[in-house]
Amino acid sequence: MAVKMDLNSNPIFVFVPGAWHTPDTFDIIRDVLAKRGYESEAVPNVSVGATDTSFGLLADVAHTKSVIQTLADQGRQIVVVNHSYGGLVGAGAVEGLGLKQRVQAGLSGGVIQVVWMAAFVAPKGMSVIDMLGGDYLPWMLLKDPDDGYCYSSQEETIFYHDMTSEARKTAISKLKPHAKPSFHEKAIYEPWHDMPSFYLFCDQDKAVPLQLQEGLAQTLGNPGTHHADGSHSAFLSVPDQVADGLELALKEGLEKTS
Repeated sequence: MAVKMDLNSNPIFVFVPGAWHTPDTFDIIRDVLAKRGYESEAVPNVSVGATDTSFGLLADVAHTKSVIQTLADQGRQIVVVNHSYGGLVGAGAVEGLGLKQRVQAGLSGGVIQVVWMAAFVAPKGMSVIDMLGGDYLPWMLLKDPDDGYCYSSQEETIFYHDMTSEARKTAISKLKPHAKPSFHEKAIYEPWHDMPSFYLFCDQDKAVPLQLQEGLAQTLGNPGTHHADGSHSAFLSVPDQVADGLELALKEGLEKTS
């Protein structure tokens, strides 16, 4: 899929990782996008692997917003791509940074599309734990005595079931403990009221099953959509399918903000 763009536009994809994951989880999809001519950046969540277990969602939002703000101030047209827990982070981080909002204020650059990729769409005031029914899932582990972190488990089936054994081992080796406040702090903004929204479904997902993704997408109203036939980490297992969806998200974002 080729996207025809205004010569004056300089779009960039900004990836926001899910829980336990570091930015290099997006290296493969970013390489695919680079070969298609697109720039991208991946932002770390400061609560992942944090030495300070007081870091949570709000710290992640603040850090990600600073990155998006810098790109917007450079005049970039930004597609924010949120994975899993990153759905709350990216949603909070784009507040006030929509392209149309900034143009009205006499500024150039801004967010032209927000993508939820197998990601939580959290209404303002809801936390991840709220959306999970009030408790951690069985594969989300806490230590006794509590050390302030939540740990993942069963990653071979929950995150990476459609990858080779070697690829799974590599991915699992990069995971970090995640500070617990991330799962309890509340969503602060609903960007779908102010800027284009898009849901990228991962059809074989075992962490956020497709039926749940479909329910989350309904919160967005009438978003653009695309399906990738992959696991929770479809950007690792079927990156070309995900890249097709991201190109579509970019195209729609450009059209809706032009």
